[in-house]
Amino acid sequence: MFTIKDIVGDVVFISLRDTNQLSDIGIDKEGGHFIVRGHDHMGLWLEHPNLFYIQTEDSEGHPIPDNDRIKENIDGIFLLTWDNIKTVMHYPGRDGFDLPSEFDKEVGFIVNKR
Repeated sequence: MFTIKDIVGDVVFISLRDTNQLSDIGIDKEGGHFIVRGHDHMGLWLEHPNLFYIQTEDSEGHPIPDNDRIKENIDGIFLLTWDNIKTVMHYPGRDGFDLPSEFDKEVGFIVNKR
């Protein structure tokens, strides 16, 4: 049986009901591919696909010229609530999409027997 825990750590396609709910964080398409980082009773926790920051002013408040601005990529995870999910499509066995399960990783110490 396949359950929601089987997609944690994988890339999935998600179709959204209402893109307006996510417009504040820069997601405005009706669907896309996301890495699932977790789930709970409220929804799916997804890795933000393109979150970045560009500093436009220096420490004294003066504008930084466009060609001197640095784009900084930021890791971010957001909550997609269950009511805003039309469908989720998983790609079992597809390279680059079906990644090793977070629950199958070896954790702990390795004992070397001599």
